[in-house]
Amino acid sequence: MKSVKKVFAAALLCVAALGASASETAHFDVATGTLTMPVLQLDAGVRYRDVVIRLLDPGRLQMNDPAVGTGIQFVTSGNVLRLPKVVVGGVTYPQVSLVNPALVLVSVGELVVDSGAGGQYQLDIQVTAAGVSVPPITITNVPKPATQNEFCGDPGLQQTITQSAAGIVGTWTMTGCTFNGSSGRIDMVLNAGFMSVPYSATYTFR
Repeated sequence: MKSVKKVFAAALLCVAALGASASETAHFDVATGTLTMPVLQLDAGVRYRDVVIRLLDPGRLQMNDPAVGTGIQFVTSGNVLRLPKVVVGGVTYPQVSLVNPALVLVSVGELVVDSGAGGQYQLDIQVTAAGVSVPPITITNVPKPATQNEFCGDPGLQQTITQSAAGIVGTWTMTGCTFNGSSGRIDMVLNAGFMSVPYSATYTFR
């Protein structure tokens, strides 16, 4: 009896490969049954980088699906995984959709957020709370501050720290801030009644 991973690969291989213009490419490893995606968007909302899933059942597979856009997307309402391009055994297949697949999440990278600000930079943020790192965040299309004063005075950057407080109510105090033109760090303390919790965040503009 064929394994699920071989069935998925065979389903693609039985259809002639066509060129695709979409930019985001997923890779399916037949040996492990894993599908690796550089960026995965959930519905029309958040996106996550470096997502790896294991396919237990590919569900109903369709190629050249006109509903597939330029980005890899999982639509929760219909349980549909849409792949602009997927590479299997060195062959690229376009506009692949999997309807009702059974899958297991293996690993996921940082959250990717489009700022909508129309800037030219990608901003990688790593927040640390009391010495413990929280999941990193990547924000795309952001402007880069021109000076340290502009960086340190940006309430939006400080908000990435205050929003990571997991519902703890208190007052925030900035204790340090530096910026060298491409990367910076903000240190803050959350004073919540009987305790003070130190927070820090590093910001890298690429």
